[in-house]
Parts: sequence; C-alpha cells; structure tokens
Amino acid sequence: MANAAALPPLPSVRAKELESRASILAQRHASTEDDEKNMDANDLSANCEQTEVNERQKKTVNEKDNQCHGESSTLAADQQCRERLEQIEILHQKEQKVFVQLPPLDPTVTCDAIHQYLSSTSQFLNSYIADANASLEGTSHKLSILEKQMSLLESKLASIPGLALENDEE
Repeated sequence: MANAAALPPLPSVRAKELESRASILAQRHASTEDDEKNMDANDLSANCEQTEVNERQKKTVNEKDNQCHGESSTLAADQQCRERLEQIEILHQKEQKVFVQLPPLDPTVTCDAIHQYLSSTSQFLNSYIADANASLEGTSHKLSILEKQMSLLESKLASIPGLALENDEE
C-alpha cells in the first residue's frame, strides 16, 4: 500500500501521544489562566461551549453512575464502577483536548486503514477456521478408529459364551 505510512498509530502509541499532548495543553492552560483578562470574544464563547460540554459529560457520568448503582448490589462493585466511569471520563476529556485541534483524516487514509483492518481480520479468521477444520478432521479420524476398535472388542466379547447370555437378557 502506498499510504501505509500515513495509517493511524497503534492504541498504545496513541495513548502515550494523548497523554503527552494533554500534559502540554494543561501546562499551556495553567500559564494562560493569568491572562484571562486579555481573552477575546471567541475564546470566551469557546470556553462557554467547553463548559457546557463538560456539564453534559458530568450529567452523563452521573446517569451512568446511577445505572451502575441500580445494577450492582454490593458497595465494592459500586466503587469499582464509579472508578471505571471516572477513568473513562478522564480519558474522554484528554482525547477531546487533543483531537479538537487536529484536522480530520484524509478519506483515502481512512479507507486504507479500514481496508487493512478488514483484510487482516479476514486472513486471521480464514486461518483460524482452517485450523479448526483440520483439528475437527483429526478428531473425526480418531473417533472412527475408536469406533472400529470398539466394534472388534464387542465382537470378541460376544464370542465368550458366559457373557453372551447376560447381554441377551438386557
């Protein structure tokens, strides 16, 4: 593929990049808090929109927390659920901070990434199915050998006169 170099990074690389960008943005934000008096109208409206988004996200977290609380009956499960929701919310906020500034991907890059994913997934599934079929054929062969051996054993046991009478009674 010609655009293979332009594919998105792996999730672990993406997570590290997100954390580094979020920390840089947090440092910038901390240094610009002193300059709030110099903000223009666009910055104020962007902050208002971000505040609204944060409030909506908090409401969503509270709703999910309430759902989680209703589903789980123990205190430990509730605490784990809350912690997980908080972690997800923090990650979501970090992603929002980083990706708001980035332009969207070129459609060809997106199509190449999807094509690569689909082809690698289908190759994996095909090889998995081939291995499963080979294993099933091997098991079937072993089972047919076992059936033949059982048939021979039954015929040998049937030839013993004392055992033949007991089998007939059943």
